[in-house]
Amino acid sequence: MDLLMFISLTVIPVISNGLSVRGPSGPLVAPLGSSVILPCHVDEPLLMEDLEVEWRRKESETLVHLYEGGESRPETQQQDYQDRAHFFTEEIKHGNFSLRLDNLRAEDKGEYTCTVHTQKESGETEVQIKDVERLLVSGSDRSISASVGEDVTLNCSVDSHITPEDFEQVSWKKTDEDEDILVLLYENNEAFPDSSNQRYRDRVEFFTAEIPKGNFSVQLKSVRTEDKGVYMCEVFAGRDSANATVVLEQLGFSALHIIMLILCISASGSALLLCLLIYCRSQTEGLIVQKSFKVFFPLGDSVVIPCHVPPNLLTEDLKVEWKRRRRNSETLVHLYEDGESRAEKQQQDYQDRAHFFTEHIKHGNFSLRLDNLRAGDEGEYTCTVYNKRNCVFSAKTNVVLDFWVTDNVVLLGSSVVLPCQVDKSLFQKSLKVEWRRTRRTDSDSETLVHLYEDGESRPEKQHKDFHKRAHFSNKKIKDGNFSIRLKKLRTEDEGVYRCKVYSDQECVFSTNTEMILGFTVEPCLHTPVPLGSSVVLPCYEERPSIMEDLEVEWRRKESETLVHLYEDGESRREKQQQDYQDRAHFFTEEIKHGNFSLRLDDLRAEDEGRYTCTVHSGLPQNSEQFPTDINVLLRLFDSVFRLQMFLVFCPNILMFLAFVVWGFSEGSVFESVSCSALYFLRPLMLLWTAPYINNFTGKIEAWVRNYSLRTEYFVFSAVFYSVLFKSAYDKSLNYAGFEGVMIIVLFIMALLLNLFYIIYLLARLTVEISERIMAIVRVLATISFDVLPTLQFILLFFSFGSARGGFIIVAVLPVFLTVTRYNWDLTCGQQMGCSPSVRRSVYLMVMLLVNAVMVYFYITALENEKDRVGWVCVILFLQSLWAVINFTFSFTHDLLRVVPVYVFGSVGVVLLNAVALMTELILKTVNGEGAVGDMRIIVFSSEFLFTLFLMVLLVFEPWIKPCLQSCQKAIKSRRPRAAGSQNQESQTAAGSDETPASGSNQNQIQNQNQNQSQSQSQNPAESHEMKPLLNEDQDTSRTETQLDSVVSQT
Repeated sequence: MDLLMFISLTVIPVISNGLSVRGPSGPLVAPLGSSVILPCHVDEPLLMEDLEVEWRRKESETLVHLYEGGESRPETQQQDYQDRAHFFTEEIKHGNFSLRLDNLRAEDKGEYTCTVHTQKESGETEVQIKDVERLLVSGSDRSISASVGEDVTLNCSVDSHITPEDFEQVSWKKTDEDEDILVLLYENNEAFPDSSNQRYRDRVEFFTAEIPKGNFSVQLKSVRTEDKGVYMCEVFAGRDSANATVVLEQLGFSALHIIMLILCISASGSALLLCLLIYCRSQTEGLIVQKSFKVFFPLGDSVVIPCHVPPNLLTEDLKVEWKRRRRNSETLVHLYEDGESRAEKQQQDYQDRAHFFTEHIKHGNFSLRLDNLRAGDEGEYTCTVYNKRNCVFSAKTNVVLDFWVTDNVVLLGSSVVLPCQVDKSLFQKSLKVEWRRTRRTDSDSETLVHLYEDGESRPEKQHKDFHKRAHFSNKKIKDGNFSIRLKKLRTEDEGVYRCKVYSDQECVFSTNTEMILGFTVEPCLHTPVPLGSSVVLPCYEERPSIMEDLEVEWRRKESETLVHLYEDGESRREKQQQDYQDRAHFFTEEIKHGNFSLRLDDLRAEDEGRYTCTVHSGLPQNSEQFPTDINVLLRLFDSVFRLQMFLVFCPNILMFLAFVVWGFSEGSVFESVSCSALYFLRPLMLLWTAPYINNFTGKIEAWVRNYSLRTEYFVFSAVFYSVLFKSAYDKSLNYAGFEGVMIIVLFIMALLLNLFYIIYLLARLTVEISERIMAIVRVLATISFDVLPTLQFILLFFSFGSARGGFIIVAVLPVFLTVTRYNWDLTCGQQMGCSPSVRRSVYLMVMLLVNAVMVYFYITALENEKDRVGWVCVILFLQSLWAVINFTFSFTHDLLRVVPVYVFGSVGVVLLNAVALMTELILKTVNGEGAVGDMRIIVFSSEFLFTLFLMVLLVFEPWIKPCLQSCQKAIKSRRPRAAGSQNQESQTAAGSDETPASGSNQNQIQNQNQNQSQSQSQNPAESHEMKPLLNEDQDTSRTETQLDSVVSQT
């Protein structure tokens, strides 16, 4: 290189014979191949006449260069210095005798003397080249600024006469941490990206094409806040080494950071807003009325689909629409509009078959009677009530087509067993067993369902409709059981199935089983009636009642509380329970027509429960009873229920997305995957703890109650094992030996067990499986649940290099876990006679001991891990979740779904984690280092606290529940007994046997219809009954088409 290196220096004089010659203040250091100046000068210019300057190597007296006779004398130079050592000729006359030595070599290292001679005097100075640097590594002179998410280049150039192929190693390290972090390694002419630290893997690379030029700069992709700091490029070549540093600072917010902040703010804001919208409104719940049992109706019969509109909604402009929904198509079944039924607008299939109970419409009974049932009538029937074009009430009822077999309802598509048990004494002779079907519509034709002959079943003789669908149980035939299982039931399977047993051509046994095709009516969704208003509990008899000795009794079924009594021709208010006085009323004038319905005013949450209407009629010697069970259920309003669903899912999904973005921009794989998985599964736990769980129906309610929490546990366990295995793989454990094989085997076993249990849980929700298969699956799933904790520990110990500890766990842990797997209510309660308090106290102490031992084992396994605190927090949560599920197995439980705990889980935890994530992000961006370092510490600690609250509610339920009930009673006793304005309106609209009519609705109708007002004034008993819908002329005009009441469904 021709680069001339100028060195600023101070000089010291060397005096000889009176001439002061100055040189450098200290030894010189210069890179190999560069140029270096050997300083030598005098203070005052000298006469050029007879001036001689001589540069020599001190140790060998080798002549390096000579100035004599007014010119340089290169011919006198030693050969190694020719064309390399030069004077500054023009500077000599000014007293500057410095020498420039080009293309510096390693052997140039040593001491040099500069001797100056004049006619009168002479002098010299010494210059030392202390070291010749073989390597020169340069980085960036200025720090680098970048925004998070951008790509940056960290510069590193190597100046050397050594070719890059001869470099032994080039490494990039981050040096401002507690210990150096390897960013990227180049060794033996090859880059090793797999050797990078986890946080830099797949994000950093060399410019491969530039390496032969000595350019070892690297590109750092998707810069994170934690990348801020000092980076060192270090080069090794033989005995030589050199390094340079690059500073990365001034990181700004990236697009991903902004997205993450928006998600966190949205999650916390939506949680707070939804909480305020739900719990800061005056009413969130109401009551619905349902029949408490299913009734089967054969084809050709009539069915009543209930719809009872609350009295406060009854107005003149009321419109009621009945529609059937089936396979995404809607059909108008019947319509009530402008005060009358509109049969002309019915769909043709329902004309003359669908009818209102006209006489009872004035009391809000818009139930629909459907005659001459057909198979095509199956579907979801919706009764929708409109008031001024606004929907104010709706009731949905499923009419399901199925079979009635031996007092049981059997669904289409499922299986049924038709019984036929033969006495073993008949087995002494050869038997022939025939199963045949006869249809009610064609009793002369018989179809062979199955045949047993000559000691074996004969499927080849079956009718084609039953081929591969009807089977004997060959294992049970030896016991005389010739029952057949009929699979995949179809509507064509209706009929009488007859099992005939022949011995020597003589029928010795016969039995019949009839499969009746028909419908079951299942109420599925009703609009709740607001608290404080009124509701009608329906109870009807088909024919007019015999008033003699008639007694009607309404009671609360669970407490036998007398709600109201009709006896001796009048209501007996004095016998009512105090809470129902002035609130429960009969429709007195309607009792003689078979209407025993009860109007309940000023609805309260405590009115929830089961009510029984018992009618005693006839003379004592020939009395009859007509019991009807009605469920009054407390439910959220539809709008509030939707808000609750948003509260469960919206904030948690937003936090799930925030942690996904966090994983791409900041967090480690273990941190982001664990937190994302938790927030994806959190809605399952929230639904399990929700106070409104009764709003779910059917399979969904059963699944949420029994399996949602287990689903979260097993799915999260699968994620946990995957992260654990990835962590072990990254630590590069010795997988070639026994430990490596064990890790892989244990990991596969854990995933399979989790997958098996998850399939079982999903099957409970979506698939119809035979009881035998379900029993087998249930046993295997239970084994999976029992084995997983032990397997989890063994995998943990192997993954973190503690194989011996794993074997200790195999020996010790099952002993502790066995104690927790008992059914404590059965073992300690029924068999040992322990009280509930003793059982739960002992169980709590055992669980505390077991979990303490398990946590100790965890800490032992993780003691050498840098992120052990994060791992321990995850494991604590998983262990607490396991303890809660274990309790539900061990005890008959009733979780106290307390609103504050639910709000803490749905709102408080989300707020805490959203704020923590935003704080961590801002601190990392500003300082390059967060406050916590691992978000798992905050996320799983708060979730563990929430799970701990649930465990307390479960274990201490027998003590907490009485305290809550006492508080409710105290509040109830202090509540002023005052009816609201809405209740007054409902009373005037509905009327009763005890309360006179008054109110806006009634007065409005009286002003509009003077005849009706006069009629009411003449008959005070009827003046307060519900008659806002039909006037007397309309009643009279339709007396011929009036239908009987809805007691047929009872």
